[in-house]
Amino acid sequence: MIPEPSFTIPKLSPGFEANITLPGSKSIALRQLAMSALVSGTSRITGIPECDDTDAMIDCLKALGVTVETQGRSLLVTGPMDFGSQTVALNARMSGASTRLLIALAALRTGSTLIDGHDSLRVRTNAPLFDVLRQHGCQIDSEDGGLPATISGPIHVQDTLRIDGSLSSQYITALMVIAPVLARRQDKDQQVIHIDGDLVSRPYIDITLNEMSKRSVIGHWATPETLHIPAASYPAGRYVVEGDASAASYFSALATLHHGTVTLTNLDASSVQGDYGFCHIMTLLGATVERQGMTRISGPEQLSPLARIDMQEMPDVALTLIAMAPLLPAPIEITGLQSLHHKECDRLECPARELEAMGVSLSTTHASIAIEPLLQRPPSAHRLTTYHDHRMAMAFATLGSAFGTLSVDDKSVVNKTYPNFWEDYSSLQT
Repeated sequence: MIPEPSFTIPKLSPGFEANITLPGSKSIALRQLAMSALVSGTSRITGIPECDDTDAMIDCLKALGVTVETQGRSLLVTGPMDFGSQTVALNARMSGASTRLLIALAALRTGSTLIDGHDSLRVRTNAPLFDVLRQHGCQIDSEDGGLPATISGPIHVQDTLRIDGSLSSQYITALMVIAPVLARRQDKDQQVIHIDGDLVSRPYIDITLNEMSKRSVIGHWATPETLHIPAASYPAGRYVVEGDASAASYFSALATLHHGTVTLTNLDASSVQGDYGFCHIMTLLGATVERQGMTRISGPEQLSPLARIDMQEMPDVALTLIAMAPLLPAPIEITGLQSLHHKECDRLECPARELEAMGVSLSTTHASIAIEPLLQRPPSAHRLTTYHDHRMAMAFATLGSAFGTLSVDDKSVVNKTYPNFWEDYSSLQT
């Protein structure tokens, strides 16, 4: 894909009002697609976001023998996938979450599955997941835990699956999705998954449990470190994907910064997405949030200071807070960021580099960043390097909205998860 030319982020005026229909949650969509691949029958899924990551997952499932058809606003996904000996090649493009789910699905196959992707995906490690699969009979051909990788199964699990949870929750989610099948293949009542190390992004595990429960597979935490997943066959059925809480963070931030009001029409307090907690952070900055049947964020006339906040439970929206931090009335320290080093780009080092280039004073550790406010010192014109990371562009739109002097090097990078982002951003202009 050829990057689009540099794009200047328009300045926003205070007091706007807008309704935003968010794209469906990518996290939920990918989980439902993966589970549908294991169903003997057709699942109807409504609300799948139209973006590069879900397109990549759908194309990979088709290569695995799953039928995917569009019917109105729904996808009809008919499985099961091919568990046989045929060698299959998959291209996950830039989707890390899809990659981890596909690795787990590949482990169920008798044959070999080659998984590759964009250069930015090749450098992201899958080593903790590969280690588990190797321990239970899979052959993995991979250099340093990255892509390209060839997975040759099938996996045989007699006992507990042990996985390091300190790097990414995606490895755990991948094992959870295939756990009902693993238990059934071994004639066990359940599959036990034990998590070693300090678990990052636990809310994403809760999303997985919630989506599995919609298919009548009721897993649970037996201890703070141990999951029990029952043996089961996923049923076909109808499933709805709610709005994406990570995408909601950008508009929550913009409303808060500009004393505006944004109504998110397809996201409410019933959501179990951990990133929905970003709304609470906005209330700490002075915003008002209504949550009944939708989510409405109204920004304050004057922002409140926030000295310190831990973002370990919602790392995907930490970048939004980092980007808006120079506009806050006082210094802020953002902690719990250790997992940001292993995203599409290093989401601690890269934004720090860009902010410093704009004249923002800051300091970092391996897991934190402390940022000083710009106050009355607006930055000069700056071309933001997005590092092929969709969230760099969307998060920094919050900072750019205050000045009209910040541009992004590739406007189209948002297509990974939110192709209509700039159109929705424009709806805030009065």
